Amino acid sequence: MVVWLLATLMTNPQPHCINCGLLYGKGDLCCTGCGAPLHDAQAEQPPFPPDTDTDQVPWTVGHITAGLFLFLALLFAVALSVPAIGPLYRAHETALEAWVAVHLLAACALCVVWLMGVRRTASPLRALRLTRPATPVPLTALLAVAALTFSILATFAYGFVVDRLGLEVLQPPEIEAEILFPGAAILLTLEALAVVTPLSEELMFRGFVLRGLLERIGPGPAVVATALVFGAFHLDAGTIIPIFFTGLALGWLYVKTGSLWPCIAAHAGQNALALLAVRAGL
Repeated sequence: MVVWLLATLMTNPQPHCINCGLLYGKGDLCCTGCGAPLHDAQAEQPPFPPDTDTDQVPWTVGHITAGLFLFLALLFAVALSVPAIGPLYRAHETALEAWVAVHLLAACALCVVWLMGVRRTASPLRALRLTRPATPVPLTALLAVAALTFSILATFAYGFVVDRLGLEVLQPPEIEAEILFPGAAILLTLEALAVVTPLSEELMFRGFVLRGLLERIGPGPAVVATALVFGAFHLDAGTIIPIFFTGLALGWLYVKTGSLWPCIAAHAGQNALALLAVRAGL
């Protein structure tokens, strides 16, 4: 299902208005988005020239809000259904549940991004900024490392502060070793948490939410708002603040590089380091 959704994101045979990028039916005379007159030739033209970039996306704050509520509902549905999967492999029940949950949530995120966002544009990858960074490769790598470093240091600093203050309810939860498959099968855990999770979360929060807010409220407020949403969706009092700082770093990286790929790489790096630390018993 995930492969099918990714393929769908990359192809869109539906006709679009060349002025605003919204889908229209063959019988429509005027675009419902901008009111421009429509004709058959528009079905053959993308809303944006293929060799230029644009800061405009067709989804609005309303689409983003509806998408977040839909994703939250799907999140709870996955949380309720996954425990029924664990008993199928009792030797590593927690690891199986985590692996299944990650892939189900990734499929849910892709569905939301598609339904509420990119299906309205003829250039899904460009709209999400799944394109080459605007910055040179060495600078892009440096910025990604800087964002990753800030996120890790902020997480450690937060844990140290709440520990010194004795605020146990705000203490970040430790990653359980049980979520790791044993032996070589740990590659399945890494695939889920260091590949699928960064990809799906970055598509959802930076590619869809932040991208839609940038042109409407400006880079600074958009990055902060997206980071707040990103933290809140982790649904744990001990992770909201550190995840908020991670969201700030990733949002800053997205704005600086103009691409989602460095964010995915930095996010994947942090998750991989966390899993390897658990495996090493640190």
